[in-house]
Amino acid sequence: MKRYTFLIVILLATVVSYAQGMKAFISHKAYCTSNLQPYIEFTFVVGGNTVRYVPDGKGGFEAGVEIRVEMQQNDSVVKHLHYILGSDKFADSTRAGKPDFADIQNVQLPQGEYFLYFYMKDVNALPDSNGKVEQLSYIDKITLNFPEDRISTSKISLYKSASVAKPGGLFVKYGFELPPLYSNFVPESQYTLPFALEVYNTPKILGNRPLTAKCYVEQAESHLAATASNIITMAYPPKEVVLVFNEFNTFNLPSGNYFAVVQLLDDRDSLLLLDKVFFQKSNPSVQLNLEEYSQTSIQGTFVEFDTNRKVLIDNVNCLYPISSLTEREFYENRMKTTPTDQLQQFFYNFWLRRNPGNPEEAWLNYKKRVDEVQRLFGSKQVKGYLTDRGRVYLQYGKPDEIKDEPSDPVTLPYQIWHYYYLNGQTNVKFVFYDPVLTGKDYELIHSTMYGEVQNPSWKMMLVRKIQTQTDIYDTEPVDYWGNEMNDYWKYH
Repeated sequence: MKRYTFLIVILLATVVSYAQGMKAFISHKAYCTSNLQPYIEFTFVVGGNTVRYVPDGKGGFEAGVEIRVEMQQNDSVVKHLHYILGSDKFADSTRAGKPDFADIQNVQLPQGEYFLYFYMKDVNALPDSNGKVEQLSYIDKITLNFPEDRISTSKISLYKSASVAKPGGLFVKYGFELPPLYSNFVPESQYTLPFALEVYNTPKILGNRPLTAKCYVEQAESHLAATASNIITMAYPPKEVVLVFNEFNTFNLPSGNYFAVVQLLDDRDSLLLLDKVFFQKSNPSVQLNLEEYSQTSIQGTFVEFDTNRKVLIDNVNCLYPISSLTEREFYENRMKTTPTDQLQQFFYNFWLRRNPGNPEEAWLNYKKRVDEVQRLFGSKQVKGYLTDRGRVYLQYGKPDEIKDEPSDPVTLPYQIWHYYYLNGQTNVKFVFYDPVLTGKDYELIHSTMYGEVQNPSWKMMLVRKIQTQTDIYDTEPVDYWGNEMNDYWKYH
């Protein structure tokens, strides 16, 4: 298993393209008006230094990007956007540091499910050797569902910053300038994480009773609240549109994968709705501090007599799949030099946080799964939890479906794991393959899961026995008789 100690930047209802040097960001979110009329808010941002500038006929230079969005339902286009997004004008086309240029479009649609087909192209880009101009294309799906008989919400939006709006600002919303958080990645230099969620139809459902929003940051691997300081509770009177708007403090948040979570509760603390959105934080200066566990006594606990250092290290190591990135860094770089008593304290606290009532039971239940993974994916040479399939199995559980192709004459052996619903995300897939034909240690090459490796060329890697990838933008192999790869990926 390849241990990723860096953050893998992922895409959430967004796409970033590097076609012919052009970089672009797309975001789409579903909202509705106070009378429950749905609409989609589209955001487009183009890298100012990544497109070609040409004379504007007035002594200056400008760039333009063609944007086309087709909104389809039942294979028919029901609405579309099509226009040219222009840049600022410059006197010097070679000037460095050109700002990004962006646009926001709102499109009203009836309630329902839609496929969104995006196309973006630099209108001034020079063709390649084959006479083609590279075009960004992207397909996604969105559901507009704002019923009259219950409370509904928009999805949580995350932002780079929140400042008082100035006249003419593009990203003005709720009276603030709110530039979008690209790819839901929070860099080390960003100390706060503004977020917003719109809640609809509360007067009809709650009457005069108040609505409470409990907001917090949750570790993606453990689903535990990351820090007590980032638990925010706010109460609101019923309104046709209630705005839940605040910011989390990310200054001391360790590097890792997280969810921003909003729970909506009534006045009896009954859960009405829960929404969460994935994000990644980079903060390499914040490391695991073992002093936090030094006051915990292990006397009389299930780890008191676990003094065999080899066994203890193996027990700690097998926690890797369900650990945070900060804990994983500790295993890889500092665990072997940590005294045995501190390792015992760490191990006990790991399970105490997950099951305060019975930490031993939590460990024994997990150990059964580790043993199962060893039987399924391990060998005498490699521990099962150290394999990619073992790690995914322990981290996310058993998949709902497995497509196993061990002997396709054209492809390398591969498996596609399918989870119907996983951590708030639907239709999640993992692709594993056996590059050296060992028959056991399959490697993960692509996934649709937040925070996992995403490789647009995964199909090319599977068919490399018959086709070599010569162009990094070529992601679709030639078709061949008996090819089930595309059908399974599309229809399951």
